[in-house]
Amino acid sequence: MANKYRNVLNLQDSGETVRTILRYIQHTEHGPGSIDFNAITPMPPWVAVGVDAMRERWCMENWGAPENAGGLAESVATYDGGYTIEFGTLDGDVRELMRKLSMMFPHHDFTVDYLWASEDVGKDSGMVQFKAGEQTYEYIPPPGSVAAYESAFDIFSTEAADHGLVFDDELGTYRYCGTLLSKGEVGHGHEE
Repeated sequence: MANKYRNVLNLQDSGETVRTILRYIQHTEHGPGSIDFNAITPMPPWVAVGVDAMRERWCMENWGAPENAGGLAESVATYDGGYTIEFGTLDGDVRELMRKLSMMFPHHDFTVDYLWASEDVGKDSGMVQFKAGEQTYEYIPPPGSVAAYESAFDIFSTEAADHGLVFDDELGTYRYCGTLLSKGEVGHGHEE
Protein backbone atom coordinates (compact mmCIF):
# COMPACT_ATOMS: atom_id res chain seq x y z
CA MET A 1 0.00 0.00 0.00
CA ALA A 2 1.31 3.43 -0.94
CA ASN A 3 2.35 5.85 1.77
CA LYS A 4 0.88 9.31 1.21
CA TYR A 5 2.82 12.50 1.83
CA ARG A 6 1.68 16.07 2.26
CA ASN A 7 4.04 18.62 0.78
CA VAL A 8 4.22 22.37 1.27
CA LEU A 9 6.11 24.57 -1.18
CA ASN A 10 6.76 28.18 -0.24
CA LEU A 11 8.55 30.52 -2.66
CA GLN A 12 10.33 33.66 -1.50
CA ASP A 13 11.17 36.55 -3.83
CA SER A 14 9.50 39.65 -5.19
CA GLY A 15 5.78 39.22 -5.75
CA GLU A 16 5.95 39.35 -9.54
CA THR A 17 8.77 36.78 -9.70
CA VAL A 18 6.86 34.34 -7.49
CA ARG A 19 3.66 34.79 -9.50
CA THR A 20 5.61 34.08 -12.71
CA ILE A 21 7.17 30.92 -11.22
CA LEU A 22 3.85 29.67 -9.85
CA ARG A 23 2.27 30.16 -13.29
CA TYR A 24 5.20 28.32 -14.87
CA ILE A 25 4.89 25.24 -12.61
CA GLN A 26 1.08 25.07 -12.39
CA HIS A 27 -0.71 22.08 -13.86
CA THR A 28 -2.52 23.19 -17.03
CA GLU A 29 -5.69 21.28 -16.13
CA HIS A 30 -5.88 22.57 -12.54
CA GLY A 31 -4.56 26.15 -12.69
CA PRO A 32 -3.27 28.41 -9.92
CA GLY A 33 -2.34 26.66 -6.69
CA SER A 34 -1.30 23.42 -8.41
CA ILE A 35 2.03 21.96 -9.51
CA ASP A 36 3.05 19.76 -12.43
CA PHE A 37 6.40 18.03 -11.94
CA ASN A 38 6.78 17.99 -15.73
CA ALA A 39 7.28 21.76 -15.64
CA ILE A 40 10.47 21.18 -13.62
CA THR A 41 11.72 17.89 -15.07
CA PRO A 42 9.72 16.89 -18.15
CA MET A 43 8.94 13.20 -18.59
CA PRO A 44 10.22 12.03 -22.00
CA PRO A 45 7.42 10.91 -24.37
CA TRP A 46 8.86 7.40 -24.61
CA VAL A 47 8.53 7.05 -20.82
CA ALA A 48 5.00 8.49 -20.72
CA VAL A 49 3.72 5.81 -23.12
CA GLY A 50 5.83 3.01 -21.62
CA VAL A 51 4.86 0.26 -19.22
CA ASP A 52 3.87 1.21 -15.67
CA ALA A 53 7.00 -0.23 -14.03
CA MET A 54 9.30 1.72 -16.35
CA ARG A 55 7.31 4.96 -15.85
CA GLU A 56 7.30 4.55 -12.06
CA ARG A 57 11.05 3.88 -12.02
CA TRP A 58 11.69 7.01 -14.12
CA CYS A 59 9.45 9.08 -11.83
CA MET A 60 11.20 7.85 -8.68
CA GLU A 61 14.64 8.55 -10.16
CA ASN A 62 13.75 12.00 -11.51
CA TRP A 63 10.98 13.30 -9.27
CA GLY A 64 11.35 11.31 -6.01
CA ALA A 65 7.81 9.91 -6.19
CA PRO A 66 6.28 7.24 -8.48
CA GLU A 67 3.84 9.67 -10.11
CA ASN A 68 3.07 13.35 -10.60
CA ALA A 69 1.72 15.50 -7.78
CA GLY A 70 -1.70 14.60 -6.43
CA GLY A 71 -4.39 16.28 -4.40
CA LEU A 72 -4.42 19.14 -6.89
CA ALA A 73 -8.17 19.81 -6.76
CA GLU A 74 -7.86 20.32 -3.00
CA SER A 75 -4.71 22.42 -3.47
CA VAL A 76 -6.45 24.71 -5.93
CA ALA A 77 -9.56 24.96 -3.74
CA THR A 78 -7.53 26.06 -0.71
CA TYR A 79 -5.01 28.25 -2.57
CA ASP A 80 -5.21 31.83 -1.34
CA GLY A 81 -3.25 33.46 -4.17
CA GLY A 82 -0.10 33.72 -2.06
CA TYR A 83 3.37 32.25 -2.30
CA THR A 84 2.58 28.83 -0.81
CA ILE A 85 1.01 25.77 -2.41
CA GLU A 86 0.32 22.30 -1.02
CA PHE A 87 0.22 18.99 -2.89
CA GLY A 88 0.35 15.27 -2.31
CA THR A 89 2.87 12.63 -3.30
CA LEU A 90 3.09 8.89 -2.87
CA ASP A 91 5.97 6.97 -1.31
CA GLY A 92 8.36 9.86 -0.93
CA ASP A 93 9.27 13.49 -0.78
CA VAL A 94 10.50 15.48 -3.78
CA ARG A 95 13.50 17.32 -2.34
CA GLU A 96 15.66 16.86 -5.43
CA LEU A 97 12.90 18.23 -7.64
CA MET A 98 12.64 21.32 -5.40
CA ARG A 99 16.42 21.80 -5.67
CA LYS A 100 16.04 21.71 -9.48
CA LEU A 101 13.27 24.32 -9.25
CA SER A 102 15.64 26.63 -7.36
CA MET A 103 18.24 26.14 -10.11
CA MET A 104 15.76 27.19 -12.81
CA PHE A 105 15.55 30.68 -11.28
CA PRO A 106 19.05 31.24 -9.88
CA HIS A 107 18.95 34.96 -9.03
CA HIS A 108 20.01 35.89 -5.51
CA ASP A 109 16.61 36.61 -3.97
CA PHE A 110 14.72 33.49 -5.07
CA THR A 111 14.39 30.92 -2.27
CA VAL A 112 12.51 27.61 -2.22
CA ASP A 113 11.25 26.40 1.16
CA TYR A 114 9.98 22.82 1.02
CA LEU A 115 8.31 20.85 3.83
CA TRP A 116 6.99 17.28 3.76
CA ALA A 117 5.43 14.73 6.07
CA SER A 118 4.34 11.13 5.65
CA GLU A 119 0.82 10.16 6.68
CA ASP A 120 2.64 7.63 8.88
CA VAL A 121 3.22 10.55 11.25
CA GLY A 122 6.46 10.63 13.13
CA LYS A 123 8.30 8.49 10.56
CA ASP A 124 9.36 10.86 7.76
CA SER A 125 9.08 14.63 7.82
CA GLY A 126 11.34 17.58 7.34
CA MET A 127 12.13 20.93 5.81
CA VAL A 128 14.79 22.11 3.40
CA GLN A 129 15.59 25.42 1.79
CA PHE A 130 17.33 25.98 -1.55
CA LYS A 131 18.83 28.98 -3.34
CA ALA A 132 20.20 28.59 -6.87
CA GLY A 133 20.54 24.83 -6.42
CA GLU A 134 22.38 25.07 -3.12
CA GLN A 135 20.81 23.74 0.05
CA THR A 136 20.92 26.54 2.61
CA TYR A 137 18.95 24.85 5.39
CA GLU A 138 17.86 21.35 6.38
CA TYR A 139 15.86 20.08 9.32
CA ILE A 140 14.94 16.39 9.36
CA PRO A 141 13.97 15.21 12.83
CA PRO A 142 14.80 11.63 13.82
CA PRO A 143 11.92 9.19 13.19
CA GLY A 144 9.83 8.63 16.31
CA SER A 145 11.06 11.80 18.00
CA VAL A 146 8.72 14.40 19.44
CA ALA A 147 9.97 16.83 16.78
CA ALA A 148 9.13 14.36 13.98
CA TYR A 149 5.58 13.92 15.26
CA GLU A 150 5.02 17.61 15.86
CA SER A 151 6.40 18.68 12.48
CA ALA A 152 3.98 16.22 10.84
CA PHE A 153 1.09 17.60 12.91
CA ASP A 154 2.01 21.11 11.71
CA ILE A 155 2.23 20.08 8.05
CA PHE A 156 -1.07 18.18 8.16
CA SER A 157 -2.69 20.92 10.30
CA THR A 158 -3.82 18.27 12.77
CA GLU A 159 -3.33 17.32 16.39
CA ALA A 160 -2.05 14.11 17.98
CA ALA A 161 -5.57 12.89 18.73
CA ASP A 162 -6.47 13.13 15.02
CA HIS A 163 -3.97 10.31 14.47
CA GLY A 164 -4.94 8.28 17.53
CA LEU A 165 -1.85 9.44 19.42
CA VAL A 166 -1.21 10.75 22.91
CA PHE A 167 1.97 12.07 24.48
CA ASP A 168 3.47 9.50 26.85
CA ASP A 169 5.57 11.16 29.58
CA GLU A 170 7.25 7.87 30.43
CA LEU A 171 8.34 7.26 26.82
CA GLY A 172 9.07 10.93 26.19
CA THR A 173 7.26 10.81 22.85
CA TYR A 174 3.89 10.04 21.29
CA ARG A 175 2.26 6.62 21.26
CA TYR A 176 -0.86 5.13 19.70
CA CYS A 177 -3.81 5.18 22.11
CA GLY A 178 -6.31 3.11 20.12
CA THR A 179 -8.67 5.89 19.05
CA LEU A 180 -8.19 6.78 15.41
CA LEU A 181 -10.30 8.95 13.14
CA SER A 182 -11.08 7.54 9.72
CA LYS A 183 -8.68 8.57 6.96
CA GLY A 184 -11.40 10.71 5.43
CA GLU A 185 -11.50 12.82 8.59
CA VAL A 186 -7.79 13.74 8.41
CA GLY A 187 -6.68 15.67 5.31
CA HIS A 188 -3.91 13.79 3.51
CA GLY A 189 -3.63 15.90 0.38
CA HIS A 190 -3.57 13.15 -2.25
CA GLU A 191 -6.50 12.08 -4.34
CA GLU A 192 -7.19 8.37 -4.62
